[in-house]
Amino acid sequence: MKQLTILICALFLSAGLFAQEVDMLSKRGEPILPEQGELALGIDAMPILGYFGDLFNGFNGGNTTNFGFINGLYNANNIYVKYYLEDKVAVRGVLRIGHENWIDREFVTQDQDIPDPLVQVTDVNTFNSTNIGIGGDYLMYRGKGRVQGYYGGGGFINYNSWRDSYTYGNPITTQFSSPYWWDFATGAEVSSGERILEQYNNTSFGVTLRGVIGVEYFFAPKISIGGEMGLGIAFMQDGGYQTVERWTGTEVEVETTELPNDNFIGIDDFTSASCFIMFHF
Repeated sequence: MKQLTILICALFLSAGLFAQEVDMLSKRGEPILPEQGELALGIDAMPILGYFGDLFNGFNGGNTTNFGFINGLYNANNIYVKYYLEDKVAVRGVLRIGHENWIDREFVTQDQDIPDPLVQVTDVNTFNSTNIGIGGDYLMYRGKGRVQGYYGGGGFINYNSWRDSYTYGNPITTQFSSPYWWDFATGAEVSSGERILEQYNNTSFGVTLRGVIGVEYFFAPKISIGGEMGLGIAFMQDGGYQTVERWTGTEVEVETTELPNDNFIGIDDFTSASCFIMFHF
């Protein structure tokens, strides 16, 4: 459950209120807080906390941290890199690069004068998608002891797209103007003289500017857990095209048409909220 996952994250953060160290050194004499010139590498802690949350509901899932539509780059699939310009000032970069490709093959009846369901050809659907995001924040820290609050702002750009392409074992011909082919949308073999060859969709190209506020708790030397929220304004646009082949009655026609473009502009508090772990060195 979402509430349980958030509670676990909050307990980690609030624990620092009861564990302050005046000299900010560990028992071995190691500095606990990061210093100027140090780097930090971060990962999102929500999958870990979600796992512990699932322990309480029999691993039925449902633990999520989606606080709004404009959630930007700050999610479980990102890598954080932070550099301290000063002891209390840092710049943070976020990067996500994702790509997937899969192929679906289905058998359909081969076109013949006398159809034989045992004689088949193969239709192929190839799908690929791309998800790219890059962003950065300028952060200023203040606080005493292991608990360090921070505030700042920045922006990011994200790009998401997907492409479906189809090849068919039975071509559209004068003899077979309504061939057998596999409708991948419905999951059934059909006979028709019109079908999709390719569809491309730029599902989202967006720019977001935002301010953030958060807290980090250093539970070990140079290792912290934190959470943050933000307020931002985002602009997103999508669009694409579709290529179709059809039998006109005399010949095969291939036509490409543009898909409608959609725009989104929005302002949201809770533009992102995450719980992360940072390792400083």
